[in-house]
Amino acid sequence: MLKVHFTPGDGKGWALDEDLRQIQVSLNGWVKACAAWEADVIHAPFWQNLEMVAPELLERAFVIAHADNPPFFYVKQPEFAWGQRVVDLWIARSREAHEQFQALGLPVEHIPYTIDAETFFPISDKAGLRREFGIPEGAYVIANFHRDTEGSDLLTPKLQKAPELLVTILRRLRDTGDSFHVLLAGPRRHWIRGQLRELGIPATFVGEAGIEGDDFGINILTREKLNRLYNASDLYVVPSRWEGGPQSVMEAAASRCKVLSVPLGLARDILDSDSLFRSVGEAVKKIRGDIETRRLDRTLDGQFSRWQASHTTETMASGLREIYEYLPKRVSKPARRVLRLRGMFLQGRHTLRRRMGRRKLPADVGWNHLSGRSERLDEIMNQLHHILVRNGVRVVGVGEANVEIIGWPLRSDSAAKKKFQWVVPNFPRELILPGATIIAPAVQDVLNLRAGGASGPVVVGPVISTSGESAAGPFVVPPGERGFSLEVWAALAGGRPVVYPQGLAYWEQIFHGGMAYEGEDSSEAFEAAQASECELRSLIRVPDLRDAEKFIRTSLSV
Repeated sequence: MLKVHFTPGDGKGWALDEDLRQIQVSLNGWVKACAAWEADVIHAPFWQNLEMVAPELLERAFVIAHADNPPFFYVKQPEFAWGQRVVDLWIARSREAHEQFQALGLPVEHIPYTIDAETFFPISDKAGLRREFGIPEGAYVIANFHRDTEGSDLLTPKLQKAPELLVTILRRLRDTGDSFHVLLAGPRRHWIRGQLRELGIPATFVGEAGIEGDDFGINILTREKLNRLYNASDLYVVPSRWEGGPQSVMEAAASRCKVLSVPLGLARDILDSDSLFRSVGEAVKKIRGDIETRRLDRTLDGQFSRWQASHTTETMASGLREIYEYLPKRVSKPARRVLRLRGMFLQGRHTLRRRMGRRKLPADVGWNHLSGRSERLDEIMNQLHHILVRNGVRVVGVGEANVEIIGWPLRSDSAAKKKFQWVVPNFPRELILPGATIIAPAVQDVLNLRAGGASGPVVVGPVISTSGESAAGPFVVPPGERGFSLEVWAALAGGRPVVYPQGLAYWEQIFHGGMAYEGEDSSEAFEAAQASECELRSLIRVPDLRDAEKFIRTSLSV
């Protein structure tokens, strides 16, 4: 029987703790749980919690990690370069995530997100539930239980969850004259509650509403209560920019609550096409149709069946047991356990270091860039140089520091321990230095690098465009064009919505700030973007100096 060390969840009784519980239940009797230094396998319900394990122990065990967000999101996190090195097998939770891991060339298995069928189920007494929560009995109820801000900032919309898109949809719906009521629940709903009050949109918040500060530890609801809330609702709306799940798609489907979602994550696996939207206008049209004729009722049976077939705890148990059954045959590195006392020492030292001090930028970094070969790369390197100096880092010559920043390389023989190389679209592959972490402007560039044979860790670094396009009207990416990431950043920085080819990864830059088109003809999408230009402009989000500085500090800190 394999010995397995499970890393923690989130400690809040929220989604990651539930993932850990289901993983352990699924493998009960199949593996023996143990300390990290005894483990054949280290299994992380959340891959970033692998940082809690001493590096020496990660090197000795086979590492399995679940990704709670799609990998195209994680490739924009500097820590993912480390994750690409230490994880031996990734667990994708949706078909979308599985496809993205494969596109990145990372080892992956698909085990869908699951929920407990005994927790989420239909309740027939909707009227009684509405009386319980103070919801108007005859209203058409639109629900959303995602948090809409971060704990460190309760005033700025959370980029991932895109509550501003939901507000835009609700505002447009209100202007059509349709009657509806909004149901909100969960922690960190301060921003959207304030927006709905200003717009005069009727809403009910289930929770402690009087808390001005962070309510994360107070307004997290039990799953039993969430089930009752889904059953009290007519429609659940998912407006996110990216999702690993969300679990709400499964929960709503299991509760037989209708759903309207952006086509991402589990929404693509479970929902009917009628339950997906790609623009504000499409969302409003579908909601109005459901208010008037209950059009989305016909989606309920199929969505319930797809959830039941592939997204219950039994599904996870079957998938995990199959992996562990064949794991001894596919392990790429043999588990080499360490002596108990040495293992305890290594783990204790690592834990102490993590608790004692903050990581900080190195005093010196080597600079390995030849100016004048690429104007676009020069611009990025100039930004980077400015950020380093601004943060008190001394920029020295090649080979004079353990950390090296590389652009168009002056030399390829540096012995620096850590190397970071910035590239631009169509950068010559032969100039990418072995052992360097490659940093690209956008996800599409990462895919281009992988398709061109680049095998080292690749992440996306924020690009601050200083040449934003000021021309009026949407910007169009030509059909099949894969090297336009910097032009896209420039257009977005100038406030221009972007029209781009469906199926390419420009979505990861543009999100709700543009429209996709299929085939060779972009004219219809261009006209739609033109007609909705003000709304699209309001949904554009581009990196700023804080984003770039955070990326640099996280990447280079020791």
